[in-house]
Amino acid sequence: MSDVYSQPIARDDKPLTPAVIREKWDNSLRSTRTEREQAAVNAMFLRNKHWIYWNRASGRLEELPREPTRVRATVPRVGPDSRRIIAKLMRRALVFDVIPTSPDDAAIQAARIAEAALVQAQRKQSWEVLRLEHAQLVWEAGIAGLCVEWDQRVGAPIGMDAQGRPVGTGDCRLSTVSIHEIACEPGTRDLERAQWWIKGIAMPPAEVKELYGLAKEPKADARAIDTVWRVTDGETWRNVPLSMVLTYYERPSLTGRPGGVLTVVDGEFVDGGMWPFPWNDRLNISIGRVEPIHGRWYGHTPVSDAVGVQALLNASWSSIVEHLKLAGNARCWVPTGAIEDMEDLTDTPGEFIEYNPINGQKPNWDAPPAMPDWWIRQPEMLGAAMDDILGVHDVSRGESPSGIESGIALSILSENDDTPVGALAKTLGECWGRAASMVLKLYEANVQETRASTIYVNEIPEAVQWSGGDLGGQTEATVPLDAVLPRSRAAQAAYAMQLYDRGIIKTPYELAKVADLPDQDDLLSGIDPDTARAQRENRWLAIGTPRTVDIIDDHQNHLKVHRDFQRSDRWDYLDPQTQMLMRKHCEAHEMYAAGAAAEQVQALGVSPLAAMLPSTGTKPLPTQDLAGAQAAGLMVPRTATSPMGPAGPASPGQMLGQEGSLPPEVEAQINAVGLGAGGGPPPPPPGGPPLGPPPGPPPEGPEAAPPGSVQ
Repeated sequence: MSDVYSQPIARDDKPLTPAVIREKWDNSLRSTRTEREQAAVNAMFLRNKHWIYWNRASGRLEELPREPTRVRATVPRVGPDSRRIIAKLMRRALVFDVIPTSPDDAAIQAARIAEAALVQAQRKQSWEVLRLEHAQLVWEAGIAGLCVEWDQRVGAPIGMDAQGRPVGTGDCRLSTVSIHEIACEPGTRDLERAQWWIKGIAMPPAEVKELYGLAKEPKADARAIDTVWRVTDGETWRNVPLSMVLTYYERPSLTGRPGGVLTVVDGEFVDGGMWPFPWNDRLNISIGRVEPIHGRWYGHTPVSDAVGVQALLNASWSSIVEHLKLAGNARCWVPTGAIEDMEDLTDTPGEFIEYNPINGQKPNWDAPPAMPDWWIRQPEMLGAAMDDILGVHDVSRGESPSGIESGIALSILSENDDTPVGALAKTLGECWGRAASMVLKLYEANVQETRASTIYVNEIPEAVQWSGGDLGGQTEATVPLDAVLPRSRAAQAAYAMQLYDRGIIKTPYELAKVADLPDQDDLLSGIDPDTARAQRENRWLAIGTPRTVDIIDDHQNHLKVHRDFQRSDRWDYLDPQTQMLMRKHCEAHEMYAAGAAAEQVQALGVSPLAAMLPSTGTKPLPTQDLAGAQAAGLMVPRTATSPMGPAGPASPGQMLGQEGSLPPEVEAQINAVGLGAGGGPPPPPPGGPPLGPPPGPPPEGPEAAPPGSVQ
């Protein structure tokens, strides 16, 4: 054993040995026995296995004794309704905000880098899958935790540890822990601020051997009280051989104990060290609860209340089905000797049956007895009680209540139906915010190399290079409440259509954004391909890639889309070179718009009818404008009538400013007006100033929009 394991954490009472850690684990399990047993039963009911109970004598789940002649009906309600609730919680992906601690530019930039680091971790480590598992565990037992650790075994290799295992640059690792996998001091009120906690995981012995580099497989010592993971095979229960891995976390205390992390397998230390986290005021776990219980670290879940109602519902349906089976058949009374051969009776409608009138009686049918009304309504009443407990009603299931047809009334009912789920969504969002804050603190303390992250702001990609020092203390993350609250997509779409009908929003792009429609890129490409092209140009220009200004563009529409982007938050963080590239791109659109306006003015002088015809867009820009575009390094298309010379049909574009790209006579004109390598702006053409806006960055504001643009 290494020296780091043989030196236990310094304590005032007694050394912290593997036996002491196991004793702490057992004491904690006994203090939460009732809650753990109920959580095990809840888990089975959520999986639609209802005829079970917790046997305290054997310490495990067992199936209720069954009589072969009795009916066992299972009518699941708690499971499907719970899945609807979890689906509401998972409808929208997590979004993290890092609030700057001060209003200066350095803090704001560091907060944006921290958000980029969280987005990369969320995508790389599949936090959405982990979030679903955590939400299910919270709903199942009333409580579940997110354990935050630093895994040195991942990343680029940088060395070996004391046991000869490779050590990498490392990364944060989040894992979910249920109530069966958490132990703490009995009577603890706040687990996150407690002095210590133990994570107990039951794992296959071979996996434990590989994970900790053991010489042999440990014993399968996971007891029924340690874990409720059992495999059912028909009506028999058999244990899966598992080994318990107990990881003890103790934070530094005010009395001088340094704290540390120790891992125990098969009664021995297999890993450990000093407290590895850059905080001392809390443990490395974030807790989520459905309904907090005052003075307890665990919580309560409505599933525990619904289990009893679900059992009564199953018993009620079983009684009804059994009655239908035994007493629900109509019977035919036949006097002895009335029918010569009973085997001739069939189920054919309108059949003639001969009987012997000597007996004076003929066969007659006797209807089955009618069931009492309260008996028939019993399952319905139990189902209503289940709806009230779980907060799931007809609106939640997509059914319209009888007598209600108004869309506004249905929206109000749907909003009220989501109210209980909103409290749980807020609690889970705060839990993930605390976990994300710990992740950022670990990144700030441990990441020395440069890492890359890519985030999307308004569908515009942004590449961020960062290291731990770039976070600058901006490590407090939150999850906005609006990002986790359930929201009706149908109500949102109806609201967007009302705004569109009233003219408040005017374009299909704005309608798709407000309505939160799926696959907006594909949808916009089919409805408004020009706006979709302008959006794609924004994405390319934001990463410093020039884009072509073509004759097919609706230049006024492009200018509006580009200027909307220039008013966004993402624009403020672009480097000056990228901002200048966007401005030059807008200038090229303005040149084309000016050329189209000149065509309209010229056509108006010839014939008012010709002025009403749309511009073909094939008229070349003035020579001075082409030269100005060349000096700016813009991309403009060539046409058959362009001064660049005929090049066949219109091509997508060609970068100006390259040697030989213009005919000699055009280059001579450019040099004549002083627009060579260092020339200034062109002089006004004969007959008045040129059409279009003045040179320089495009003005902002409604008064500066080109004629015909959409505001």
